Amino acid sequence: MPPNERRPRAAGSGDRARSSQSGRKPARAPRKEPVERPRAELPKAILQELHATARPGKGEILVKVFSEAAGAYMEEDYAEAIRLGEQAKHIALRSAAARELLGLAYYRTGKWSEAAKELTTFRRISGSTEQNPVIADAYRAMGKPDKALEFCQEIERKAVEPAVYYEGIIVGAGALADQDRLDDAIAILERLDLRPEIAAEHHLRAWYALADLLERRGRFTQAREWFEAVAAADAEMTDAPERAKKLS
Repeated sequence: MPPNERRPRAAGSGDRARSSQSGRKPARAPRKEPVERPRAELPKAILQELHATARPGKGEILVKVFSEAAGAYMEEDYAEAIRLGEQAKHIALRSAAARELLGLAYYRTGKWSEAAKELTTFRRISGSTEQNPVIADAYRAMGKPDKALEFCQEIERKAVEPAVYYEGIIVGAGALADQDRLDDAIAILERLDLRPEIAAEHHLRAWYALADLLERRGRFTQAREWFEAVAAADAEMTDAPERAKKLS
């Protein structure tokens, strides 16, 4: 999908005309032209999937609705993405793409139960575990760390991108911490490759999560070192500089 760009919304056309003192009927306000929402440019594989799963004769309508939903999501208009995503889902109940987009939009609005439901359906239809960290985080938010751990443990390192695998470990560590299992949470993070030649964002996220847990465990020197590592790599990404300073 194209990069996330914010576009200004079109304003309404003019003020309502005032009636005159002559007794003539007030002039009608100019007709507002409908504003067409920008559509996302969809990869060929998604277009094929949408046409394959749409109800008979509804393929083109589904592509239009889904691309508008994706455009709304990229503009961070999650309420509109949900509205259009629900339409897309009902046109193609077996569309993994529609379920994934709808679930992510629900997640962005804090509707954890709906997000987990749609993304679990995405997982079942597609066989992919790439959204398992999001499902798990939704279950954490619902106060169900055991369920969150189940989804994290399903993720196989070779089956997903490194960022997804690391995120699954990070969320799993959080779920363990929710159960007051801080030592177990720290241990699974420490089993990751935390000293790569070139640190990517997922490495920084793992460092921060580890530093937070170490601080909670009372291991302040190690916590400070990891907070300092995050701050040195990207001082704007998190509050790591401030947290490292507090531990100095």
